[in-house]
Amino acid sequence: MSNEVLEFLTFEKEWLTGEWSLYKGLFVLTIPLSFTLLGIAFWKRSLLLGCGVIVLMATGKMIWSIGNGGESGKSVLLPATIGLIMCVLLVYIGYKKSSKRNQ
Repeated sequence: MSNEVLEFLTFEKEWLTGEWSLYKGLFVLTIPLSFTLLGIAFWKRSLLLGCGVIVLMATGKMIWSIGNGGESGKSVLLPATIGLIMCVLLVYIGYKKSSKRNQ
């Protein structure tokens, strides 16, 4: 694991275990909100909306990482982008297989 990744993971751990403010509390609530929106999108069987929520979640995490973690935050860009692409592809494949079975 690179030094930048270790530095960023240390930053995240300190951020999460550090002092909590109203801002931090409200910001962290975006996580369950995002997963709720994701659940609603797929409950409605909307591939486009579901993938849009996934992209927004990943993009938000990347922006937060760079904005708050500085140079070490950039270390998440490549793995996060690869993970995002894989996730969207797997969701698409699952959606298409599910659509074929329901016909």
